[in-house]
Amino acid sequence: MKNVLLMGISGRIGKNLYRQLKDDYNLFAFSSPNQSDDDLDITLVKKDLFILPEVEEALHGMDIVIFFEDPIMRLNRMTQGKFYDIYSLIADNIARASGLNDVEQIIYVADEISSGQTVKVLGAYGTPAVVTETPVKRYGKNLSYKASDYNNVRSIQKAPLPEGWSVKQVANYYFHWLDEILHGLINVVLEGNEFRVYISNLDEPILVASYDEEESVDDIEIYQITGGLLSKKQPNKVARLEFRQLGTKEEFIMALHDFEPNLPWGLFIFTQAPIQALVNRIYQVEMIINSQGEGQ
Repeated sequence: MKNVLLMGISGRIGKNLYRQLKDDYNLFAFSSPNQSDDDLDITLVKKDLFILPEVEEALHGMDIVIFFEDPIMRLNRMTQGKFYDIYSLIADNIARASGLNDVEQIIYVADEISSGQTVKVLGAYGTPAVVTETPVKRYGKNLSYKASDYNNVRSIQKAPLPEGWSVKQVANYYFHWLDEILHGLINVVLEGNEFRVYISNLDEPILVASYDEEESVDDIEIYQITGGLLSKKQPNKVARLEFRQLGTKEEFIMALHDFEPNLPWGLFIFTQAPIQALVNRIYQVEMIINSQGEGQ
């Protein structure tokens, strides 16, 4: 029997697919760390959908991947960004891992508001991607999993990649932009492979971002958040800042993963969190304007 990987079995689509396919295929499904199989005839894959190497491990030996929206994609306590930006990042991980593992096919279970861009991303790395003919109706979200044990944050924004820019240029521009646009308030210092972000009147950095050369590739730049007053170390996760060019080559994603704020959770929601989102959005607009100016 062929090995088939589902995106999860927490939601309506995953549960129905399990019932329909369990007698004819060896089924696997992504799951949260604490999820049990409830004696189902399925192997739960406890890998992080947002970490490419873990997705590559999850797809090893798989013949078919069935891609659809599942509550497993929303495990962080707080997520900033449009859901389809998050969806695009997961799709890109699945597509890259499928190409690496010679997966035969990706089947995309479309819904009523599915984005054609998602299909393009799924098929961007050589694995055939097909879409189901009858879109699944959306009846609202049924989030049956437990909330994360940590107050961690995921922030994902997608933007057009300026013509002629590499994702490495985008990442470097971000830190230089922070230093310039908030001059007098923010000071960004490059020390070796580390960007240290300081705020006026404080001797300690508020954020330390260390370049992860091992995990970074041509079109993905990874910085681990290794210190700073705003970040709290977690026992099981390393916070990271990611800049990634999507397989369509037209867009990039800027993502902050598994960040636990070193502030009381309620205060973070009303102060640091909206400032993060605003800074990221202004930076994207500024970068595109500058790239257009250079091309004139």
